[in-house]
Amino acid sequence: MVELPDGITTSNGNWYHTTSEAIQQYIPGLLKKHEIGKIIKNADHWVGSCNGISLILYLVLVLLGVDAFLSAGIALLFFLFWYYNTSAFVTPVLNAVARLFHFDGFLYVATAASLIYLSMQGVLTATWVGLGLFFLFKVGLLKMLLTWISSKRSAQKATHQDRILNMLLLRYGIKEGLYSGNIQSMQDSLFKTVNYHKTRKKNK
Repeated sequence: MVELPDGITTSNGNWYHTTSEAIQQYIPGLLKKHEIGKIIKNADHWVGSCNGISLILYLVLVLLGVDAFLSAGIALLFFLFWYYNTSAFVTPVLNAVARLFHFDGFLYVATAASLIYLSMQGVLTATWVGLGLFFLFKVGLLKMLLTWISSKRSAQKATHQDRILNMLLLRYGIKEGLYSGNIQSMQDSLFKTVNYHKTRKKNK
């Protein structure tokens, strides 16, 4: 990750519109217990989890004998649900799960083993659909499209990754006993900081 005056960017292409100073201001003491790099890395895992979970869901369904196109439809619907609701499920307790579904090694091995098995069983439709979904999810084309649509729809709202980081920070603070105030007030403060940095970035 690289921290700049207007936010934090990561190697996964995510831009978080906040800074270490802002985080320290709203949850004093949190960065003494957890490094900012580790928090941002976990946020990245949650941001990318929609792709991995949806892909694995498709593979599980077709391996259980569900029709390939029906499985693909369910996986795509789940992707949309998870993309728009990830922040509701974010918690430090499940960071390891999010990391697993964002881990390339796990996704490559699971996909390759499943597709090879399906092709050996002669289930070619499921194999080809799986390859298509692997490309769609692994490259992140669907996620990029939704991100672009969201940015056009309402520029003043927090982005997908900012909402996830916001919730992760809140739950880290609660977990460590560092936050004792009103949660809604905390969220409002963080969103104000997000919008401030977004506005500064656009005006440059």
